[in-house]
Amino acid sequence: MKFPEHKCGLHLSHNAHRDVYEIVQDYYEPDDFISSTDRQKCIDTDDVWELQWYPDTPIGFHRVLGSSLELVMAEALRIETEYEECK
Repeated sequence: MKFPEHKCGLHLSHNAHRDVYEIVQDYYEPDDFISSTDRQKCIDTDDVWELQWYPDTPIGFHRVLGSSLELVMAEALRIETEYEECK
């Protein structure tokens, strides 16, 4: 499994909302999901994968939420490619 490049932290979690007895739509920011369709799938299944990483410094980060680890990893690598092209 290939993770995005990161000079600082990288955090992978699964169902963090359950640790504090919250529901998906109250715990996570809607814009962090891969898509609105995938967000709805997470709400319906009460299942969320989250990847957050800091590519250059401990201040700027990327965060991706999705219904499966495979989708989250694919989106993270897409973001990494886009980010590198903008440098």
